[in-house]
Amino acid sequence: MAIDIRWDKRFEVGHLRIDSEHQVFLDLIRSVSLASEAEEPKPWCMRLLNEVRKYADFHFLSEENIMLRCGFPEYPEHQQKHAELLALLDERIHAYATDRINLEAVVVFMFDWFAMHTTKMDKKIGKYIDGLEE
Repeated sequence: MAIDIRWDKRFEVGHLRIDSEHQVFLDLIRSVSLASEAEEPKPWCMRLLNEVRKYADFHFLSEENIMLRCGFPEYPEHQQKHAELLALLDERIHAYATDRINLEAVVVFMFDWFAMHTTKMDKKIGKYIDGLEE
């Protein structure tokens, strides 16, 4: 079962850098999904997953810097959620590496996490920054 992974306006948080990083992030998830559909060799899929993991770490640091810079009041909770998401991603990648789950399950996790996190938590950052600029 393929998931339709493409950028949608509902993922926009209203901050240019965050939104552009989110587009890259979603594109990386899409590349893993396409590799899953094509039944690419596991070593290649592991490299793609490693790329997603490294980008997630970079993006979270970048987003946290934006939150700190603007004084976002929910920064500690948001930072904690980022740490939890990275730990969950590490668990899924390890489970795939050790043949306990398939790649599609990792893709579903990543896309659900992306969609929920951007539309729920990250939108608060955009709204907060908009309030500062008014």
